[in-house]
Amino acid sequence: MITVNGLSKRFGAFPALKGIDLDVRDGEFLALLGPSGSGKTTLLRIIAGLEFPDAGRVEFNGEDVTGLKVADRKVGFVFQHYALFKHMTVADNVAFGLSVRRRGQRPPKAQIRARAEELLELVQLGGLGHRYPAQLSGGQRQRVALARALAVEPQLLLLDEPFGALDAKVRKDLRRWLRQLHGRMGLTSIFVTHDQEEALELADRVVVMDRGAIEQVGTPEAIYMAPESAFVSDFVGESNSLPVTVTGGRAHLFDRPIDVALNGAIDGAARLAFRPHDVSVCGERVGCLPLLVTGVYRSGGEWRIEGEVAGIDRTIEIDVSAAHPAPDIGTRLGVRIERARLFQTGEQP
Repeated sequence: MITVNGLSKRFGAFPALKGIDLDVRDGEFLALLGPSGSGKTTLLRIIAGLEFPDAGRVEFNGEDVTGLKVADRKVGFVFQHYALFKHMTVADNVAFGLSVRRRGQRPPKAQIRARAEELLELVQLGGLGHRYPAQLSGGQRQRVALARALAVEPQLLLLDEPFGALDAKVRKDLRRWLRQLHGRMGLTSIFVTHDQEEALELADRVVVMDRGAIEQVGTPEAIYMAPESAFVSDFVGESNSLPVTVTGGRAHLFDRPIDVALNGAIDGAARLAFRPHDVSVCGERVGCLPLLVTGVYRSGGEWRIEGEVAGIDRTIEIDVSAAHPAPDIGTRLGVRIERARLFQTGEQP
């Protein structure tokens, strides 16, 4: 169990972290997700011992490690740009963490070599230990970096944008492989990403951060389907947002009612957030949203329709089945919002 209590960190006048509290469960694959400047990498580096907080503490299994250096925390760290030693072979890179241990803690050379070979087999690079990093592909180099992190038998694996330097196809293949490896080894892992698809696919739980604070912690499904703030709704997945007024528990766009369940909403100004797939076409009856079609294109088995809502300067996007003919640009559709989240004004995306 990794426990973070009240972590705060400033860089000059910039508050990178604002009193962060977080528990990481044993064997969990946890994602820290957020835009640049949200504090996710600073939090990861403090957990690793590469940075130290201005306030708060970090505990590993109940032990306060806040003041310990990275070498004393038994963590493995994987960086975005591999950080491999170009002048060393792949095997020597993997063995590096073991070979530089203090004399009393350093295994014999033969044992270090055997461990490096074992890990290269584990990351599917067996037989390549004699090569140098420049002779490997980007995906292979990232596997070497992971093997090096695992060589020291860490109690915690930390990954900072581990796939950010790879192209989309390699990134997708490698993250699936990493998820399988994590499950097989039973590690506790924390990874930083700004890629929401990556976080939702890999993580057991996702921590969404913004401006040095945690916005929401939950399973990928909860983060996507039940965002607790306008920021999470807007940042995770595609989302539309409309300014509405709630009267008598019903949302109105100007004086036009929108037929969507709001579950005890408070009267007043608010924002209605909904996903492109959370709609259906319903004609022009009361409760439907009138949409002027401004763009149409194919997206897999659906039509992605862009449209303008009369009276507001905002384009929304909806998905409808491609089994039906695509609407013509310039025509009007009635759209029923089947599922939405309501956020009070002041929580604008």
